[in-house]
Amino acid sequence: MQYLVYRSTALVAPGAARYASILRSSMRNNARAGLTGYLHYEEGEFLQYVEGPAEPLSALWARLARDPRHRDILLLASGAVTERRFEDWRMGVSDPTVLSLSTFLRDVDHPQGRPGADGAEAIYFLLSVCQRIELGLADPPRPRRGGPRPQLSPVSSVVPPSASASASL
Repeated sequence: MQYLVYRSTALVAPGAARYASILRSSMRNNARAGLTGYLHYEEGEFLQYVEGPAEPLSALWARLARDPRHRDILLLASGAVTERRFEDWRMGVSDPTVLSLSTFLRDVDHPQGRPGADGAEAIYFLLSVCQRIELGLADPPRPRRGGPRPQLSPVSSVVPPSASASASL
């Protein structure tokens, strides 16, 4: 099983019909392809982690590179994993109301904020977002009119990533 984590500049915003369309199609397509993961939107950027079989993940990466709904795609890390980190999340979704990436990075000794985020920090951040929701420390983002509800399935494999599992490319 493989994973990838990337950051990109969003060209759609939460609440927009196109954003809701991204979430609906991602949930459906991920379920069909055996992919799981998490998408975070903050300050005009997407941060996404996706894991699953190598072939569907590679096909997804090729589609993401051509997707006109975002630009400046930066692969932060990719590699092999022995078990899923987001096992029960076909497409979890959050925004800074759950946890802010900038705040998270400041708390883990990155006074410069988001620009210093690497693959391991991005993965650990997304796992922290899931934990906050699962433990009831934060409410999931409120669904916007016409958009899919965020998934609230339990996260059964929430463990911090090891340094070897997040080598940057």
